[in-house]
Amino acid sequence: MELRVEVGQLSQWQGDGIVVTVFQNEGLSGAGAGVDRALKGEILRALDSKEFSARYTLHYAFYTLGALPAARVAVVGLGKREKFKLDRVRRAAADGAKDLRKLGAKHIALGITNDGLDLADAAQAIAEGVVMGLFRFQKYYTDAADPLWEDDFRSEIESVTILVDDAAQLETVRAAVERGRILGEANNFARTLANEPSNHLTPLHLAEHARDIAAKNDLEFYVIDRDKAQEMGMGAFLGVAQGSQNPPAMIVMRYWGDKENQDKAIGIIGKGITFDSGGISIKPADGMENMKGDMSGGAATIAAMQAIAQLKPKINVTGIVAAAENMPSGSAFKPGDILRAMNGMTIEVNNTDAEGRLVLADAVAYASKELKLNPILDAATLTGAVVVALGVYRAGVFTNDDELADTLYEIGEKTGEKNWQMPMDDEYLLALRSDWADLRNSGGRAGGSITGAWFIRSFVEKGTKWAHLDIAGAVNLGEGKERGYINKWGNGTPTRTFVEFVLQMANGKTNLF
Repeated sequence: MELRVEVGQLSQWQGDGIVVTVFQNEGLSGAGAGVDRALKGEILRALDSKEFSARYTLHYAFYTLGALPAARVAVVGLGKREKFKLDRVRRAAADGAKDLRKLGAKHIALGITNDGLDLADAAQAIAEGVVMGLFRFQKYYTDAADPLWEDDFRSEIESVTILVDDAAQLETVRAAVERGRILGEANNFARTLANEPSNHLTPLHLAEHARDIAAKNDLEFYVIDRDKAQEMGMGAFLGVAQGSQNPPAMIVMRYWGDKENQDKAIGIIGKGITFDSGGISIKPADGMENMKGDMSGGAATIAAMQAIAQLKPKINVTGIVAAAENMPSGSAFKPGDILRAMNGMTIEVNNTDAEGRLVLADAVAYASKELKLNPILDAATLTGAVVVALGVYRAGVFTNDDELADTLYEIGEKTGEKNWQMPMDDEYLLALRSDWADLRNSGGRAGGSITGAWFIRSFVEKGTKWAHLDIAGAVNLGEGKERGYINKWGNGTPTRTFVEFVLQMANGKTNLF
């Protein structure tokens, strides 16, 4: 899909469709008023008659029947003006583009509604919203589906034009739209990986995707394979992997944007369990197919490294993905086993379905002790407990640094990948006390997301600023409902959070070195 920026008015734009945005309980002004005049007051009539309230998330589309140069119009509600924020721009762009696609449009245009927001931020949000909103994972559809499904899955938008009023705004908006395209496409790449079935995405396949991204974007790349991990003492990572015939891969991608200061580098880490059966502590059959997405944190890490390389901030970043399968077999690790992580700590396994924290233990130990990365962010579909606590609208943030938590909160409000800090009182660590080893890997149901985070924190080198994002709900696993630019499953969270954090560190807005 092509993204363009041009000077022009929606009412005069010639193409397949345009998007008009409307505030709730207000009349029409600006571009919307011009479009409505050409439509002989049709939008205003719908508002006055309460057929359309312009409430946030409401939208509709219709054919203009020659009243405008554009053949279709999508009208999207922004809600009340006082609640207007950046994420509403992002969602409105997605809803409008999708409505026009349903009516068969190929070439569409949108204006920029910023109303107090920074113009560049709004333009970037529009580009993100369109690119992410139009995403569909259709790789495995075939022509055989045609007689069975009466939907628009073969219709695609080919070009989107973003219109500005003033030629002086062109370069600012073009640069912002390009950033939005890079971020949206990276996010969609993470979605594509998360939606791949596990027979097509083993740990080594995931490593090959990362290798391809690294080669295309001039990133340093290497994989710590089973033999090397054994040599390095990564017993927690290898313990999870030993039940599968598919070998594990500790994937490392390095971006050197500030080669003069190689001692300063951010770490982003993702859980990459390409399928999680639960192992010997096997999961119920219901919903187990969704466990192909247990590598969503790893997918976001790889995708974020792609975007970082393309945006070229002056900063060093290392992405690490701990990729493995958790399978039951005669060689699988078992409850009661004791594993030794690469930092020397011993772990009693009391639940093989608490495997994500085990692979992350060696990943964060390697990142903080061997590579000296600081600060470190990790993301994982770690616990069902965080879904009970926060639902599907926010990721849980667990950290040893409150400033880092505040930064992630603000980033979430900007990107729409919302975060919420959870407690990490020392008392929660007591649940991980073992009679047989330094720690046990599960503290039980009570405070499960907190004790899971405490387990990971136990392997972070002292003095390292660290935050863990539990994305089990926020990545939308199992919800099955689209929300504007958020697809119904495996939505790419927290790709843009990772990237925005790196950009803020690079431009000095945040300094946590």
